[in-house]
Amino acid sequence: MKNNGILNGVRVVELGQLIAVPYATKLLSDMGAEIIRLESAQRPDAYRLSDFYDERRDGKYWNRAINFNEQNRNKLSLGLELDHENSLQYLYDLISISDVFACNFTPRVMKKFGLEYEHLRKIRPDIIVISSTGYGHTGPWSSFGAIGFGTEAASGLAAATGYENGPPAQPEIPYPDYTAAEHTVFAVMAALIHRLKEGEGQFIEVSQAECVTSTTPETILEYTANKKIVKRMGNSHPNISPHGCYPCQGQDKWITITANSQDQWKSLSNLLFPETEGDNRFQSNKSRIRNRAELDQLISSKTLSWDNVELMNTLQKEGVAAGAVLNGKELLFNEHLNQRGFFEIVPHHPESEVPTLPYPGKPWKMSTGSDVKMKGAPLFGQHNESILKNYLGLTNDSYETLITEEAVVNDIKLDPRGILVSREAREKEGSIYSYDPDFKSNIKSYFNI
Repeated sequence: MKNNGILNGVRVVELGQLIAVPYATKLLSDMGAEIIRLESAQRPDAYRLSDFYDERRDGKYWNRAINFNEQNRNKLSLGLELDHENSLQYLYDLISISDVFACNFTPRVMKKFGLEYEHLRKIRPDIIVISSTGYGHTGPWSSFGAIGFGTEAASGLAAATGYENGPPAQPEIPYPDYTAAEHTVFAVMAALIHRLKEGEGQFIEVSQAECVTSTTPETILEYTANKKIVKRMGNSHPNISPHGCYPCQGQDKWITITANSQDQWKSLSNLLFPETEGDNRFQSNKSRIRNRAELDQLISSKTLSWDNVELMNTLQKEGVAAGAVLNGKELLFNEHLNQRGFFEIVPHHPESEVPTLPYPGKPWKMSTGSDVKMKGAPLFGQHNESILKNYLGLTNDSYETLITEEAVVNDIKLDPRGILVSREAREKEGSIYSYDPDFKSNIKSYFNI
């Protein structure tokens, strides 16, 4: 079986940070595209500087950054300082032999380095340029920098998320980055098809805030059609009760349950609280909505005595929609995901000092002959020499000059003491609540690595 993927032969130059573009290009790499990632030692990706494997901050700690390794699998790394007088020309030369250029810096930064579409299409007329920003290239917010939490607020998502009578709430994970990345992949694939048909390149500007707004249209349409502003309801549903997340046995153990029909309600009540038969408060969906608070309190009092996975299985057998809330460890050792081969075993470069580990795999499965075997993320600057010499034709002397001038870099020279938070400190601040001292042996034995 070939291991090239359906995008074999497509080359992408990535100038990205954190998630919005790196996650998009990671998905493209999972389909076989070659991703050349530009990195700076002066302004390294924030993911290179946090959450290191084994919490070690000695040596080349940036190659052990776990979030960076997850977002940048299958890629090549070129350490190029764009502020150097000659470096931009090498970037332009690289773009001239590539299909896609992807960036998630502001329009101001793109203009500073001459990376606007009109300039790059002079270098390669059919180039596809992706610019993923918080708010797009036009409008009064176009120059604003952006992070996921800010775009969640500006998109309208935060206004609709939170508990009743409480403030807006935001998830720990920056939802807009991932949403924008998936929209970006869709747009790139469409642009590649268009180029095959018409021979034309494309400028794709992705507004991360608009990506989220487009996936939550109910809040806008409710006002457009009915002049109503949607209120926050926590885990509840305006038209269904019960519909919520309920506590189970153990620390931070939960289950989601909904009864979307009278039959589901009867199955749920017969199992958990048969004594409510004949209780007028809960006889119909309408009455259950009216008495939602009392019903949620009743369900919580019953679920507390159950293991969440056992209760999920029991309710599912009775035809009730239910799902245990799984944490990272439970997902990693989840029987369903592992029977489907969701996690992929990935070796890392020996210099990274990260062992072979299971990673969340591709969120799709394709037919035989189109799979791409996952490779670990690159060391910082790992492919400097091969890219500059083999792709751009630099001589040994020219390459060594760039190294001497620190236009091309192999290392990050930052003191990590101020950026690493220890496990003990994180437990104290409450960002983690448990630690498994046997995690290494458990992973090795379960995945046979």
